[in-house]
Formats: sequence, structure tokens, C-alpha cells
Amino acid sequence: MAILRLRPERRGRAGDRGTHEEGAMDEKRGTGVQEDHLRIWQRGPKWRRWLVIVGMFLGGWTLLFGGWIGVALLRGATDRDAGAVAFNIVLVFFMATCMFLALHRALYRQFWHQDRKRAADGMHPVDTAFPSKAAWALPPPAVHWPWGLRLRHGVLRVIGMATLLHVFLPFGNQVAISGFLARYSAGWASAGSLATLLFAWVPLVLLLLLSMLLLSRQMRRRDAGLLDEEGKRLLQAETNWLFSFAAAFAMTVLLCRVFGAMVVRYL
Repeated sequence: MAILRLRPERRGRAGDRGTHEEGAMDEKRGTGVQEDHLRIWQRGPKWRRWLVIVGMFLGGWTLLFGGWIGVALLRGATDRDAGAVAFNIVLVFFMATCMFLALHRALYRQFWHQDRKRAADGMHPVDTAFPSKAAWALPPPAVHWPWGLRLRHGVLRVIGMATLLHVFLPFGNQVAISGFLARYSAGWASAGSLATLLFAWVPLVLLLLLSMLLLSRQMRRRDAGLLDEEGKRLLQAETNWLFSFAAAFAMTVLLCRVFGAMVVRYL
């Protein structure tokens, strides 16, 4: 009889767990958050994950060295720096396009993750680890961007990529930057600090100031209580977008400079 009495209780607990899971799924749907392909892939078989990782690694190196050889052949140059020039073109083009956009997307996802943690934990410290935990964060909620903001995003992306290509794609610019850092620094340590200041902190601060200028009007409307819930959600999304764009651009600038210095020095 005891066993018979326990069975309905177990069924009740299972029903409670099912109801809780359905409620969590409904909550995710209500906030526009859906489980993306990345999280589904992370829970897949280990052999499939490693197969994809190894395939991406080999494919990336094949494209990198294949592009290096292809650009060198297309240029047809035989001077001493021909290999370095071709390799710099391939690296900078990859970082200014693919890596820049990937970093922006990952940071945008991470900023939403921090907002959720802050809302859930109150004033407790927010986990800011990146990029190790960005992949485990839920995807950002779906946002219905107005056409004005879509146009702004497109213009900022184009200007950002064009700036990266204009500054770092010419090999002569990389050589000139290396000479400038060597001239105005006391050694390798101070040269690295100066490069970090000029190619990470300066663009980051400038873009953050630009972001605050672009957001100032809507923030004043929010503080005055003129924004509804949808407007506040859109303001939060635009804030995360602009700040993640600034961080991704600064990180890409620094990476272009670091790899450019290695090309100048060793090739």
C-alpha cells in the first residue's frame, strides 16, 4: 500500500517539473529568447563537435595560406617584402570583415547576458568573463529595429570596416606605425603600452563618447518617463549594440596592429 501511495506523488512531482519547464519555455518565448543552434550543437555528441572544430581549424588555415599564395601570385611582385605584403593583405582583410563582425555579435550576446544576470541577481557582481562564457549565454532577444536604426547600423559597420582597411591594409602604414612606436618608446614593453593606448583605448573611448551622444536624446526621454516598455526595450538593445560595436572595433584595431607588427618584424 505504501508503494501504491507513493506512485501518485511521484507522478505529481513529475507533473510539477513538466509544468515548471513549460513555464520557463513560455517565459523565454515571451521575452523573445529562443534556443539557438549553438546551444543545440553544444549538447550534441562529442565526436561531432570535435569533427566540426577540427574541420573549421583545417579549413581556416587552408583558406589563410591559400589566400596568401593567391594574393602573392596575383600581385606578381618579386621584391623583398612581397610575401609580407601579401600576408598582411589577407590577415587585415579577414580581421576587418569576418572577425570584426563575429566579435561584435559575440559581445552583443554577452552584453545581453550581463543584463539578464544583473536583473536576476540585483546588485550582486555580474559575471563578465569573455569569451569563455559568451557561448553559454542565451541568445539576445529578437528586436524589431526601426529603419532609421537599421540604416545607422549599416553605416557604422561600413565605416568601421573601411577605416580598418584604410589604416592597416597598406603594408607601408604598418611599417610607418612600427617606426613611430619604436621612435617614441624606450623599449618593447613601453612600445606595447603605447600601442595599446593608441590602438585600443583611444578608439574605444571615442566610440563610447559617440555612442553616448547618439543615445542621449532617448535617455533623456526615458528619464522623463516618456518611453513605454517597448521604447525602453529598444533603448536597451541599441545601447548594447553600440557599446558592443565600440568594444569589437577597438579589439579588432588592436589585433590588426599586433599581427601587423609580427608581419613587419618576422616576414
